[in-house]
Amino acid sequence: MFGKGQNQRNKFQQRGMGSTSFGVCSCPKCNYSVTHQRGVPCTTLICPNCNIPLVRQDKSENSKSNNSNNSNNINKQQVPNKTTKIKDFPKIDTELCIGCGTCVDKCPSEAIHMEDGKAKITIANCKKCRACVSVCPVGAIA
Repeated sequence: MFGKGQNQRNKFQQRGMGSTSFGVCSCPKCNYSVTHQRGVPCTTLICPNCNIPLVRQDKSENSKSNNSNNSNNINKQQVPNKTTKIKDFPKIDTELCIGCGTCVDKCPSEAIHMEDGKAKITIANCKKCRACVSVCPVGAIA
């Protein structure tokens, strides 16, 4: 009982999967970054400067970035604070929706479908990428 869990933790730490090797979540536009937290997808965090989703960068990518011309981009790790927003699921205003289907075509997880001539999001399939928000021609998705 006592040894099994301890051995498992040691194996993960030996393989570099301990709590210190999870990399960072960073903004692809301004390089704002926060330490990645296990269990929290980077794409659910929003850059407070650019208002776009953060992307994951593993330590191996960090060391490559540090050796390139962008050496100071990832070095500025910041701890998540109250200005780092967690993305909500997009919502469709059915009053504004014109049923054009642009969002249906753009959704990478096929979470949006047409119902009664209006777009509808299946939350269970939604990955919160919010690609639909930027392509809606009438701004019906927020």
